[in-house]
Amino acid sequence: MSDVRAQITEIAQRLVPICRHVSVRDDEVGPFILAVSNDDEHSLELRLIDGEFVLELWKGKTAEDESLEEESRLADAKSAVERSMLWLHSDAV
Repeated sequence: MSDVRAQITEIAQRLVPICRHVSVRDDEVGPFILAVSNDDEHSLELRLIDGEFVLELWKGKTAEDESLEEESRLADAKSAVERSMLWLHSDAV
């Protein structure tokens, strides 16, 4: 398992308790996390590119309604987890 995949998988495991769905997937860039909140309203994609965590925060229950709300570049895994958890908990606020 690559170092990137290991880091992504570890973060995904930390998100499981607060999500309806969490998976680690692959695309042409590499492994990434897809996570969906319990209310289906908030979702995210998180990947590690060139040493930075790239976090896309999405809002909307269907593909037609979904919109990219924010894209962030975070320096470390701790910051990525914290920001991800805040977004996924947005439905509870």
